[in-house]
Amino acid sequence: MDPSPAENAFCDTSGGKRRDGEARNVAKRIPKATDSMRSHMYSFTSRVRYSEIGQDGRLTIPALVDYLQDCTTFGSEELGLGPAHTAKTGLAWLLSAWEIEISELPRFGEKICVSTWATGFAGLRASRNFTVRREGDEAGAAPLVRADSSWFMFDANKGRPVRTPKEESTPYLEDARDDAPLDLPPIPRMVRVEGEGVAACPITVTGAHLDTNHHVNNAQYVSLALGVLDEGEVRLPCTLDVHYSQAAKLGDVIYPHIHRDEQAEDGRAATVVTLDDEAGKHYALVRIR
Repeated sequence: MDPSPAENAFCDTSGGKRRDGEARNVAKRIPKATDSMRSHMYSFTSRVRYSEIGQDGRLTIPALVDYLQDCTTFGSEELGLGPAHTAKTGLAWLLSAWEIEISELPRFGEKICVSTWATGFAGLRASRNFTVRREGDEAGAAPLVRADSSWFMFDANKGRPVRTPKEESTPYLEDARDDAPLDLPPIPRMVRVEGEGVAACPITVTGAHLDTNHHVNNAQYVSLALGVLDEGEVRLPCTLDVHYSQAAKLGDVIYPHIHRDEQAEDGRAATVVTLDDEAGKHYALVRIR
């Protein structure tokens, strides 16, 4: 997980090493601005690469999700709580749900700033906001993407969720204390679907789907779900709701089911893709509205 805040924080774009021919990533923790406006946001800048765009020349939604989770991982790494820490302690922040509001996706070559900040801890849960904006939009007046997310701490040694140890939450508390959450509706606690839906071709999990936790990566579920929809079925602006229920591992078979003509809580028409195991239990559920 990571730290961060407000849409109005400045994202420094000076310095940094080239990762490829033109793209440059610059990551930093945003310093405190004033006594009345403090910010502990973690941000990094990048340039949209050709490998990240679709046929329309814009960043794909799975690549967007990669940017969001990379931002939180970079921030945790800077605090000394990154993948190496997870491997040592067995404690990992696992994502349970996204709510991603997409106004526009950036085009190839555009420079963007991705930001994140913790917004609260309650019981077993923690929440975190994100924004993606064009590099020149320093005030965050027109964010391309706003997102909320829900996390829980998992102890791999015990094989179950646990209350967050103080040493794991303290580094993020400045975010929750100093930076207000985005004005977004709450993440739905549950997304229901009617009937069995339309079955798509089953997918066998390979090594290419896995991350360092040895299960299917969060962004991969989104990619698999969108991949079974018809071309042009996802139109912007839209909101993406993603709920994770269980982890798919190497060799598991995922059975996608498409549920069209659903209705969301806000009354909008929605399409839902469930990614299920053989018994019909969800690995993940992706809703586009």
